[in-house]
Amino acid sequence: MFSSRIRLAAVIVILLTGCSKDLDLTQFENVAPEKILERGLNEMKSKNYADAVQIFGELERLHPYSRLTADAQINAGNCSYELKKYDEATTSFEVFIKTHPRHEKVPYALYMLGLINHEQMAIIERDQESTVKALSYLEELVARYPSSEYTEKAKVMIGALRQQVAGREVYVARYYQNRNNYAAAVGRLNVVLDLYNETNHVPEAMHRLVECYVAMGFFGEAEAVNRLLQKNFADTQWAQYSRQLLENQAAKNKK
Repeated sequence: MFSSRIRLAAVIVILLTGCSKDLDLTQFENVAPEKILERGLNEMKSKNYADAVQIFGELERLHPYSRLTADAQINAGNCSYELKKYDEATTSFEVFIKTHPRHEKVPYALYMLGLINHEQMAIIERDQESTVKALSYLEELVARYPSSEYTEKAKVMIGALRQQVAGREVYVARYYQNRNNYAAAVGRLNVVLDLYNETNHVPEAMHRLVECYVAMGFFGEAEAVNRLLQKNFADTQWAQYSRQLLENQAAKNKK
């Protein structure tokens, strides 16, 4: 009995004093979850993030019903984020939310999921899957937890993300417009006006709509959009372009 206590104490000392380069996970098999978590947090504090992730994973594996699994999942996500292993971090935070939906740290997990995808946001010319995902997580955070300490930060990011998505829609619309696929361009431009009407891409979207409607022969629709453009964005270059376009079209029709 006495010798077994010595061995157990030795294991705990090892856990609390550092981590070898090649982490031996078998040392955690007879250790209390509190001690495993403590070791993981120590490694995390020392910026040994890879080892910390493994330790938090062992806590989950060995003690799946412990209340400390929530801490393990959150901290594993934080460590993976520090390592820029975004897929692993995403998995940790998503599993945390799924398994602990009422936990007080759910708002933080949503914020981190939004941040991870925000940091992977591509330029407008490329696919915006990460942008859309970031928006989804952050909008859920704002809707479900309006009083969270992370909500104001989320709102700032949401504004930037919505600008990005709207810019992408206009970019794709221009692509279709340049290939004379005006119906497809109109569809994209209307998405901007319907869903992202607070962004700074609206004036261009309205002008592109005027161009598309004129090209399609829908002059009444072009005039209607132009009236709104002149009313709301008269000082922009896009309003000037549309005015000139319709003046030229009117002169052409009189001939």
